Formats: sequence, C-alpha cells, structure tokens
Amino acid sequence: MRRRLVRRSSLHQKKGYSCLLFALLAFAPAQRLWAQLGATSLNGPGMGISVDYLPASRYIRPDSVKTGSTTSQVRYNFGAIFMLSSHVDTATGKVRNWTLAASGSYSTLTNKDYEHHVLPEELLGTQLALQHFRSIGNRWGMVSLLSVGLFTDMEKIDQQDIFINGGVLFVKQPNRRFSYGIGAMLTSTFGTPMILPAFLIKWQTENKIRVDINFPEKLSVSSKLNKHTDLALAFRMNGSSYDVENGVDGKRLMGYSEMSLGLENTWHLSKHIDFVASGGSIILSQISFKDKKLSEMFNDKSNHRLATNYFFSTGLRWNFRPGR
Repeated sequence: MRRRLVRRSSLHQKKGYSCLLFALLAFAPAQRLWAQLGATSLNGPGMGISVDYLPASRYIRPDSVKTGSTTSQVRYNFGAIFMLSSHVDTATGKVRNWTLAASGSYSTLTNKDYEHHVLPEELLGTQLALQHFRSIGNRWGMVSLLSVGLFTDMEKIDQQDIFINGGVLFVKQPNRRFSYGIGAMLTSTFGTPMILPAFLIKWQTENKIRVDINFPEKLSVSSKLNKHTDLALAFRMNGSSYDVENGVDGKRLMGYSEMSLGLENTWHLSKHIDFVASGGSIILSQISFKDKKLSEMFNDKSNHRLATNYFFSTGLRWNFRPGR
C-alpha cells in the first residue's frame, strides 16, 4: 500500500514538472516562449498548433506620439513536448526524466504608411530544448535545461540569429496545487554569455471555478461548463527577441513583448484532442531595438509601441496522455 501511494504521488509530481520547460525559457530574455501557443499551450507531452490574428494597430513612436502608420499581424505557431525517458523509484518516490521540446512561430507583419522603416515584414522563431528533472529531496526537485534557437527577420540567416540558453531551477512542491522555484539561466542574447536569475510560481485550485496562476505565463479563472467544454478568462504574457538586419538606428537586437486579456473556450473533442478558440484585447504591444551589448540590457530609451488592439486565435492540441 505504501508503495502504491508513493508511486501515485510521484507520478503526479512528474506530470507537474513536465511543463516547467517553458517556465524556464521565460527567463532567457530573448526567447520567452512560454505563451507561444497562447490558449493552446501544452500542459504535458503532446503537440499543438495555433493561428493568431491581430488586425491593424496604430504605431506609437518612442516620444508617445500616435501616428497614422499601422501594423497588422498573423502568427502561425507550433509546439511539441516528448517524454524521452522516465523512471520512478517505487520505494523512495524519487523521479528522473528526460524531455525534448520543439517550438516555432512564424509571423507576417503588414506595415502601412510608415515614414521610416521600423518593423520587419517577417519574423521566425524556432527552438529545440532538452530538459532533465530529478528529485533531490523531500518535495524538492531540480530542473536543468539546454536550448538552441533561431530567431530571425528572414533577411539574412547567420550565426547572429542563433541563441543558446541553459539553466538550472530548484523547485519545491509543498502540495499538489502549489510549487515554486528559483535558479539561474545562462544566455547568449547580448552576445557575451551572461547569467540571469530565474524563478517560478505555480498555483491552482480544483473547484468548479478554477484559478490558475502560472507565473510568468498566465493568470486565469476558468469554469467547466460541462464535460466537453471549458471557458476561461486569462491574462497572458508573450514575447521573444530577434536578430534583425535593418533595426532602428542600426541596432540588431529587436525585442517584442505583448500582454493580452481575453476569453478562452476549449472543446474536448476526445480524450486526447482539444479544439481551442480565444479572443480579446492586446493591452500592451511593445518593441525595442538594442545593440548586442551587456550595457544595453536595461536601456529602454527607444521603446516603440502599437496601440491597444484586439485579437482572435484558434488552435488544436493533441495530448499524448488523456486530458483532465
């Protein structure tokens, strides 16, 4: 009986840590891909695709002047998580597993009536990441990660477009609804490799009205309307950095960050397949251009913005394990 209880707890812990991959990526400032699939994001091993549409939004200059220039976007997103190996010691409850994740996002931007070149017409971000998790004590675990990505404006692809990140996060799970972690990430975003702090907070309820805080990805409140449908109100953060050939003032590192608030409707078509539709408001859309230097890391003097806008998104998710 004791072994069955330990194994059940360990399997739940293993499932919870399988999605920490994207939380780790959030703190590499170039590749914040935790919300790449938005409402279609994966909660464990599986595959997902989604399409986002953001209609024309007016460009706001760094001096806060709203211009007549507009930009609209269409994003095509893909993500997959594969469990390479997994081992649970039924006597001690310790877990060890290896996970491989692949993700990609291709954006087309339609820019109209700009006096000077600001935004590229295409953006491509792809990433491959290897994650290892192991239990190291009572309710403590260690997640290590190595990722390699290509983030480019498609004008010219060379070694400048390749970003390498790695890190270690120590995570404690006091109970099955709450976990937190702290660690460090090594990133090549600014040319010279540098170490940055990383942290994670994950908490959720299991009531009919479910609150889910998964920092730094999202904060959501959802309700199970019936056994086939869920409805959620979600605040999400999204962003990445790209190497661009024609950046403003010759700066090559373009950073894009986005915050959205919207409704997300999920239909469980089967035990493994979900269809997701969402829509709402883009409350912040910010772009910066910097040199690839450490001294530029906290320089926000040249932030460009797009005015508040709305968005629509649809996607399909294939869970390799049965959904909840």
